[in-house]
Order: sequence, then C-alpha cells, then structure tokens
Amino acid sequence: MILNKKITVLVLIFFLLNNFSHSKINLQIIMKINDQILTTFDLEKESNLLLALNPKLKEIGKNDLIEIAKKSMIKETIRKIEILKYKELNLQNNQVNDLLNTMIQNLNYSNQSQFENYLNNFNISIDDIKKKIEIENEWKNLIYAKFFKSVKIDKNKLINKIEKLDKKKIFLEYNLSEIVFVNNQDISFEEQSKKIQESIENNGFENTANLYSISDSSKLGGKIGWIKENNLSLEINRELNNLKKSSYSDPIKIGNKYIILRINDIKETAVEIDKEKELNKMIMIETSKQLDKFSNVFYNKVKLNSVISEL
Repeated sequence: MILNKKITVLVLIFFLLNNFSHSKINLQIIMKINDQILTTFDLEKESNLLLALNPKLKEIGKNDLIEIAKKSMIKETIRKIEILKYKELNLQNNQVNDLLNTMIQNLNYSNQSQFENYLNNFNISIDDIKKKIEIENEWKNLIYAKFFKSVKIDKNKLINKIEKLDKKKIFLEYNLSEIVFVNNQDISFEEQSKKIQESIENNGFENTANLYSISDSSKLGGKIGWIKENNLSLEINRELNNLKKSSYSDPIKIGNKYIILRINDIKETAVEIDKEKELNKMIMIETSKQLDKFSNVFYNKVKLNSVISEL
C-alpha cells in the first residue's frame, strides 16, 4: 500500500516537472502593464476569442491578428487594473448573465449550450467570455459613478423631437455596424480616413473595425444592432438617408471622434409612440453617448499613467 502511494507521488511529480519544462519552452512573457504580466498563452487565447466573435478575422494576416489581440489585451488589462482599485471581480453580478444572453442573441445562437459548443472549437470557455463582459460592464459602471453628474441633457429638445415623430406614420430602423476613430496626430485626417476606407475595401468592414475602431463594439466586428431613426442624430440620419443596404458612410464627426456607419439591413416600423417611454429611452441613449466620451478621455488618461513594456 505504501509502495503504491510512493509510485503515485513519483508519477505526479514526473508529470508536473514535464509540464513545467514544456511551459518554459512555449510560454514567454511578451508584455508587462504595471505589475500585470501577459504571456504568449494570453495572446493566443485573446486571438482565439476575437476569431470566435468575428470569424471573418481569418481573412486577415496573422501579424494583423496579433496586433489586434495585443491592442485588445492592453485595453482590457488597463481597465481591469483601474476597476480593481474599487472592487473585486468574481462573475457574481447578474448583469453579466443578462449581457451574455444579449450577446448570444446578437450572434444568432439559440441558447447558451449551442454557443458553448461553438466556443469549444476555439478552446474558449463561457467563463472566458463572461470575464470579458464583466470587465467591460464594471468599467461602464465606474465611468457612470465618476461622471454621471457631468452629463447634461436638454429635455426640451428631446420632447420637441418626440412631437415631430408623433406626426409620422412610419419610421425606419437600421441594423448598423460602426468604426469609431480619433484623428491620429502622426498623419493627416485625410490620410487616416483613406487608410481606413482602403482597409474596408480590402479586408471588409468587420475586420477593419477590429483593426482600427476604438469602440467596444470592435470585438464584434463593429456590430451595434438595430437602432430606430429617432434615436440617431439629425446629422447621422441625413447620412444614412443617402445610403443603401450593405453600403457605408463617409466619416461623420461626432465631438472629438469620427464614426463610419455601415447599414447591414433596413426595415420600416409603424409609429406607436408612448411619449413618456420614448423620452426615457432618449435620455438613456443621450446619457450613454456622453458617458462614452468621458470613458475615452478617462481611459486615455489612465493609459498615459500606466507603464506598458513590450518584451
């Protein structure tokens, strides 16, 4: 009996040493952000996760995919470090499951089990997705707590907009994808815009969103889903009215950012307006837009104060 136990222990030690030796050969540190270490394993996992969420990334070169994955890892790690100053992450927030279900629906899967089976093809677990969702969600909660008092809403303007809508019999809904970018100081806006539009033609809209968009929607190839025309600005509606299905806009200036929108689909909906609900919805959308601006400014500030070392 004692001999059997000794043999078992020796076998376990052998496998542990063998795995450790194997990991030393294949596992390399590629980056350090403050005190957080990122490895080749993390990079491979991030690449697989991005491929799972946007399979069209298979069409781009391996080096481009690696750069997208690195950019995504840096953004997520910086956010996570900042969040952990205020709270722990443990996947216990009910919002995570709600957001996961929304993601599953947007990716056209019937249920979580079907989605999990799909993720297995990329060596990704449902918890890997949940961790990403939690970080993104808690970042939004952090931004809300910090900047909500700075949000300014013109209710009268929104009420006037609703009154005009109430006179319409039908309105349009757009299924949209986006590429959001800021003007790069190293090159002119014209050069940057041309570079992005050439990438759209060569790599497709979804892959270009992964490559260039600073929005959280970039992970999903820029997809933002169905939006009613009354929830879009006058300038954006004007641009979309000139577009057909499967076409995309020129860059539209929104504050200090630019947005390129692609129409994936269009449908008409009969107008049935509950004015109070519509006002609350518009307030929520406008609040979200303003908080998104604060989020980008705050993230850039945190990133500037972070120590990022590529090894």
